[in-house]
Amino acid sequence: MELGRYWWWPVVLVLVHFGMNGCFGCWEQERIALLQYKASTYLDLSWNYIPGWVPNEGTKFYILRKVGGFKRFSALSKLELLHLDGNSFNNSILSSLSGIASLKELYLGSNNLNGSIPIQDFERFSLLSKLEVLHLDYNNFNNSVLQYFSGIASLKQLDLSYNNLNGSIHIQEFKAFSNMEELYLNANEIKDFVTTNDSNILSKLQLLDLSETKISIRILESSAAFPSLRTLYLTYNNLKGSFTTKGKFMPSTSSWWYFALFFLSLA
Repeated sequence: MELGRYWWWPVVLVLVHFGMNGCFGCWEQERIALLQYKASTYLDLSWNYIPGWVPNEGTKFYILRKVGGFKRFSALSKLELLHLDGNSFNNSILSSLSGIASLKELYLGSNNLNGSIPIQDFERFSLLSKLEVLHLDYNNFNNSVLQYFSGIASLKQLDLSYNNLNGSIHIQEFKAFSNMEELYLNANEIKDFVTTNDSNILSKLQLLDLSETKISIRILESSAAFPSLRTLYLTYNNLKGSFTTKGKFMPSTSSWWYFALFFLSLA
């Protein structure tokens, strides 16, 4: 009779045993799966609204802490392309990414990045000597962002659209970007792009996007500063005044692929 009262205890112990082992098995499988990212060349964590720079407990990315998390991104020694856009990362993510020496493309658009970058973080970030594509669009950077990332001489494409750049931008601020081919500065409050005749600055630039800015008409007479330029976007501006096409502007029409002057005011 007494034995009948406790017949279910062995069943409970068996269920608990298998349940615990099953849970451990799940975590082990997830751990192994994440460790396999170390051999990956591509990782996309975009538009997951990850808060801060380390996932909170209870989120689906919390397991990243179990295998080192964002602090040990450097373990991804073969990673070449990383999408982190559309989250809520702040500037501290930069130091976490600085150890991925193999990185060639980095997308950090639509986050909470701004111009207040500690000097040590910006120096570490400049160690990404293979980085060719950097997207920082839809953040809160001001003009100082150019000096922060000037140490990455390998950059070929830089997107700073939809930030808080304003006033005059001098071509000298791009002196370190000797390999730059595409530069997106659209949707900022830029009023002037001051150029010089120094052909060593942005000499490889092929595309320049200054649409949706407050750029002046003088930009149209400054193409001598961009000898390789083939595409220029100036749409949705309010250019006023006159300009000349002699000498400086469009020196060889055959070298230009696309020139956008739509929605302008040429009064």
